[in-house]
Amino acid sequence: MGASREMAVQQVHELIYESCLTLNAEKWNDYLDLCDKAVFNYSIVNYSPEIRRDQCWMERDYKGLKSIFDLLPKHNSDRSQLTRHATVYRVGFDPEQNVANALTLVTIYRTQLDGINSHFESGATSLFAVGKYMDVIGLDAGKANLKKRVVALDTRQVDIGSHYPL
Repeated sequence: MGASREMAVQQVHELIYESCLTLNAEKWNDYLDLCDKAVFNYSIVNYSPEIRRDQCWMERDYKGLKSIFDLLPKHNSDRSQLTRHATVYRVGFDPEQNVANALTLVTIYRTQLDGINSHFESGATSLFAVGKYMDVIGLDAGKANLKKRVVALDTRQVDIGSHYPL
């Protein structure tokens, strides 16, 4: 599986990094083009030590995520720019299912558009969230696509008005 494994690893890396670029640019339809329409599932989860339980903040299929993207311009949201910095740590393969599993650590920064004191905060960049992407990636016909993305956050508090996918 030598050369084909290397090609598959490259496809996985390119897909994950492209997903970050499309989200950073708020190109929601381009992000959805990277996903498998038939089976894609997106969720944001974390563990709460206070209640000693896993929490699911959001779970959507392809159609549900598209409806969120379609409504984003109508939300009263924090319009500050989010920048995702991702590093792929591990890629595993299931050749029988023709899928890869990837573990990517992600750090999300926010650059303030405006703030409470806009003359002080405008343009300032701060850490917004830290976590990992746990992706299931289809490798059908030499083209990689997202089948599942779990955003497992270490961060447990995000600001009000943040409706953007992580």
